[in-house]
Amino acid sequence: MAGDPLSVILLLAMGFDALSMNASSLLRIKWVIRSFTLDAARQLLQETLTLPHPHLIRKRLKEALEEYGLGKLIHGLK
Repeated sequence: MAGDPLSVILLLAMGFDALSMNASSLLRIKWVIRSFTLDAARQLLQETLTLPHPHLIRKRLKEALEEYGLGKLIHGLK
């Protein structure tokens, strides 16, 4: 999950401070992490916890990355 741009923000909001991923994901994930404040990540986590289905969670996470100007990181993700 740490190498997934959609999931990494939720991991940080949950308090994870060490992430493991392959080197090819590092720059992309670093970009995502630096684009969100911890408060924004926590707010997004609270929103996603209210959603009833996993596909709605992924949809909301994609929307959030688009809102932060990170849409090109997620094009092609299902």
